[in-house]
Amino acid sequence: MRDKQKDSNGLAVLLILISTLSFSFYPILGKVVFAGGAGLSTVLFFRFCIAALIFWTITIWREGFPRLTLKTWLLLWGMGGILYSMMAGLYISSVLFIPASLAALLLYAYPIIVTVIAVLIKQEEFSIFKLVGLLLATFGLVLVLGLALQGINYLGVILALGAALVYAIYIVIGNKMLETTSPLVSTTIISTSAALTYGLIGLPIGGTTWDLSWGTWMGIGGIIISTIIGMLTFFEGIKRIGATSASIISTSEPVMTVVLAVILFNEYLTLLQVVGGIFVVVGGILAVLSPAPKMIKQVDSSVN
Repeated sequence: MRDKQKDSNGLAVLLILISTLSFSFYPILGKVVFAGGAGLSTVLFFRFCIAALIFWTITIWREGFPRLTLKTWLLLWGMGGILYSMMAGLYISSVLFIPASLAALLLYAYPIIVTVIAVLIKQEEFSIFKLVGLLLATFGLVLVLGLALQGINYLGVILALGAALVYAIYIVIGNKMLETTSPLVSTTIISTSAALTYGLIGLPIGGTTWDLSWGTWMGIGGIIISTIIGMLTFFEGIKRIGATSASIISTSEPVMTVVLAVILFNEYLTLLQVVGGIFVVVGGILAVLSPAPKMIKQVDSSVN
């Protein structure tokens, strides 16, 4: 029995790592497709539209058509059409101005922002774990950005931190939604509403870029595939080890993004930025591990 449990946990960890690796490609491929002339609205419309079609197929096959209250439908549509679509746009746009490695580290300030919001709205109780995590993450961000912000594009930093803030709000709301809906159903509806946002608003305003090279279209396809693989493997992993453990493992995402950026783009971080990134990640883990009586569950990193 224990061997079966160990095998199940080992498979779960592997699934979460596959999910994390998949999402770590998002800012990397973003640089590729933007360099190839693709527009933001085109990239994200195809990303969410095709992902939504796949998720609807799986949802109806596994659970049937969702039977939700009108309030739940509206909340999920708002989470996807406003919050998640905004986060995805801010995050991938940041790589136009700053290295993908730096963008990934800044995004992972979101667990601490979640903690601050949750404490302020009394969804969580404050604890020494949260205090230490908050201090570590804040100090880490100072190291990542540099004390004088020399040589760093301010707009890119604002976009990445803006994505972290929006994602934190999305998670706080999402924690409530997961009490009444499954992660698969939630993500299916959220992906659909995000696709509609970029289809009905993004494309008319930002325009459509169809005349792209095959290499650029392959990059867009890579974003779509990594999104689908990342979400599905996260769902399967979270069933086996729970949301908290999955969230802790997912903090390896910025590390993977940094490694990919160094290999593919010759990006580099200073020693202080590396140390700062470690502090940001450790601070987020402490916030998740906090033994406070009211512990919210981190929703999936489908952040990216």
